[in-house]
Amino acid sequence: MKIKVATVQMKSLNNDYEGNLSRAEGHIKDAVSREAKLILLPEFALVGYEFTDSIWKMAEPLEGRTYGWLKGLCEKHNVYIGTCILENCEGDFYDTFMLVGPGEDELWVHRKIEPASYEAFFFKGAGINANVFDTPIARIGVVICLDATKTHTVFSLVGAKPEILLIPYSWPDLPSFLPEKDRGYWVEAFVNIPKVYAQYLHAPVVSSNKTGRFVSPVPLLKGLEIKADFTGRSSIVDQNGEIISSISKGVGILVEEVELGKPVISTASNIIQKGRWLIQFSTIVKLSCDLPLILGRIRYRWSRRRKTASQVTFEQPER
Repeated sequence: MKIKVATVQMKSLNNDYEGNLSRAEGHIKDAVSREAKLILLPEFALVGYEFTDSIWKMAEPLEGRTYGWLKGLCEKHNVYIGTCILENCEGDFYDTFMLVGPGEDELWVHRKIEPASYEAFFFKGAGINANVFDTPIARIGVVICLDATKTHTVFSLVGAKPEILLIPYSWPDLPSFLPEKDRGYWVEAFVNIPKVYAQYLHAPVVSSNKTGRFVSPVPLLKGLEIKADFTGRSSIVDQNGEIISSISKGVGILVEEVELGKPVISTASNIIQKGRWLIQFSTIVKLSCDLPLILGRIRYRWSRRRKTASQVTFEQPER
C-alpha cells in the first residue's frame, strides 16, 4: 500500500502565532494541490521556539485554537495534518503532538517523553506514552525531536510496529562556542536519524524541521544568548533507509509517494545501543543537554510564574 506524504520546512517566529499560522497554511495548501494525504509540520510550528517564560503565552488546551484550525483544513481537503502545540493541561505545560484527520473524533495525541536541555525550564516531560496510532490511512508512529536520540524511544516503537513514522523537529545547530567536531557530528547525527529509524522499523520516515535563525536567552545566565541556525534538512526516507528527497536550508515542502512498511519480526532490540543515548554524542554535548535538563526540572517544579501562567488561557482573536 502506498500513500502520498508531505513535509513542510518553514520559518516559525516567536510570539507571532497568526503569522506562523498564515505561513503554515500556505504550505499546507501547496501540499494539498500536489495531492498529499498526510502532511507534517515542524515541532512548535505556530509557537516559535525560545527559552523564556513568554513562551507560556503561546500555550493552549488540547482542543483549542490550533486544533480548530487544523480540523477545518482537514475537513475541507480530506487530509491528515500533524504538528506540536504547547499544551496547557491541569497546571502543567507539555510539548504535545497532535495528528488531526477529517473524520469525527479523529485526533491522536503524543506528548514529548522528556524535554531537551533548556526546554525543561518551560514544560514537563510526559514519560513513555502512546506513540503509535491506528488511523484510517496507516498505522502511524510519532517521535518528537530530541526524543529520537534516546534508546527508550526506539524500544517503544519497535514493539508497536508502525507502518510509517513522523518526526517533527525544532532542531538548531549547536552554538559556535562548542567544538567544531561536535557541531559537525550534531548535524551528521540529525541527518542520519530518519535513516536509522527506517532501518529499525522497516518503515518510511517523514521528518520536518524549521529553517531560519535561532536566538534565545540562556536561562539562569542573564545577558547570555544562544545563537545558531535551525538545521533544516527535512526529509522523506523509504523503509530501507534511503533518502527519497530532502531540503537543505530554506523554506520549502517535499511531497512524495511512499510505500508503507511491512513490519517483520524484528531483532532490533538486540542491536540497539545500550544505555540512555541511542546516538553517541560526545561527553560535552551530553552534558550540555543533561545539566540544563536537571536544573530546568527543579526550576519548573517550584516556579511560581509557571503555576500562575498555567491558570491563564491565552487565545488569539478569531480570524
